[in-house]
Amino acid sequence: MAVTLKDIADQAGVSLATVSRVLNHDPKLSVSETTRRKILTIAEKLSYTKKHHQPANQQSTEVGIVEWYPQETELRDLYYLSTRINVERAAQEAGLKTVTVFADHLDQIPTSLAGIIAIGKFSQRQLQQLRTITHNVVVLDHDELAHGYDSVIPDFHGGVRQAAEFLAARYTNIAMIAGQEKTRDGEIVFDDRQQVFESVLREHDQYNNKLFVTGDYSEQSGYALMKQLLAGSPRPDAVFVANDAMAVGALRYLHEVKVAVPEELAVMSFGDTTLTHYTYPPLTAIRVSIDEMAEMAVQQVKMRRGSEDFTPMRVVVGTKLVKRASTKK
Repeated sequence: MAVTLKDIADQAGVSLATVSRVLNHDPKLSVSETTRRKILTIAEKLSYTKKHHQPANQQSTEVGIVEWYPQETELRDLYYLSTRINVERAAQEAGLKTVTVFADHLDQIPTSLAGIIAIGKFSQRQLQQLRTITHNVVVLDHDELAHGYDSVIPDFHGGVRQAAEFLAARYTNIAMIAGQEKTRDGEIVFDDRQQVFESVLREHDQYNNKLFVTGDYSEQSGYALMKQLLAGSPRPDAVFVANDAMAVGALRYLHEVKVAVPEELAVMSFGDTTLTHYTYPPLTAIRVSIDEMAEMAVQQVKMRRGSEDFTPMRVVVGTKLVKRASTKK
């Protein structure tokens, strides 16, 4: 059965309007961070379909879950909030005890861990710091195989190519709102989503560098960049957005200036977190299987316990195109 706003509101003890405004990142909403966190967590948990696991036959051991964001920043990025929740759940179901540490408290990581799942983007200095605690470090959502770390990632190349092919078959002036990130200690992280998207559009002779803009993966950035794209020339008739938070911001600006979606401008996102279900119109998106990635990361860290002599592995989890009302069929 589909999860409704009422289900979330009932569990959170707040109004339907509050739930809707939190999930749509309404900047004018005055609500406590505790309430915001509660709503986002409930929304994510209700959207999860529990999988059955065999009981763990090994003694429970403590594993660290290290989130590359500070906790307050994580609240503004449902992708990483969802990833952490799913890792914690998968670890519990696998019989592992966990301790969660956020990026601004790396010095508080226990030194007796049997393994660490590092969620997000970390500099080599940060990863080496984690490896002084345990050799068993699995990086989730970023490829660190070349540096000797087990890595679990979504199929960025396949997913972005599918998005580009989908839009190229339906639209002419295709834009991209891309993103750039930095590690906690200031190291720029390379993200090849923009390069892949550009490459596919070039294959179709539809690439225009004036329609490519880059932000910081925040809702506010998506809003500002959508405004920038509409003020320029040529005007796009479709935009691919690198994550759901920026897509929500882009949609908010389009609603404010009364640009009809998808009739005048189509919007497509990458991630397909719970946010995409509650936007208007609901977002067409490339779905990243966060729950499956979390399970694979837990399997990796559990398998490596007690071993320091192993060949690192990269696990790539497939993506899926989910068609909704923000694009043409």
